[in-house]
Amino acid sequence: MPHAVGAAGRRSVARICDSGNVPGRRTAPLFLLLAAAGALATAGCGGGRLSHGEFVKRADAVCSAFRASTQRIARPRTYSDIVAYVGKTRPLYEAARIKLEQLEPPAKDEPAARTWLAADRRISAALRDLGDAALRHDFPAVTAAAARVQAEGVASRHAAQALGLRVCSQT
Repeated sequence: MPHAVGAAGRRSVARICDSGNVPGRRTAPLFLLLAAAGALATAGCGGGRLSHGEFVKRADAVCSAFRASTQRIARPRTYSDIVAYVGKTRPLYEAARIKLEQLEPPAKDEPAARTWLAADRRISAALRDLGDAALRHDFPAVTAAAARVQAEGVASRHAAQALGLRVCSQT
């Protein structure tokens, strides 16, 4: 049976989930998710390979929409908050990620786009693990999943920067 979390435990969970003091983390993965969800309507579907400029424009539109959607979601402070946070943000992140995967970058950008989107898939898996760990009140697993979200967020941002994406590479 999970144990109750005292004030010290809540502060520790909050510190893990509040990435404000972690350079290069923040909520980039979550921004991608929400941006993609919001950009579903603005980015269009399919249509063949895009030019580099059009790929950047559409991907950044997805990321902008995701970012706008996630700004209303409070940062988690307790296990229950983490579960709710993941429950709200992960579906938005997945919708955005799927929309981004539907974009067809120019052939020269395809390897970099695959690298970027692979990091985003790992972020989504880490978010799932974070929510599952919080449900179990498993502090070591919450810590590990939060660290994975942070590390993959950095990888995602770097890959987005390599593609010339502006919004998608921001924290």
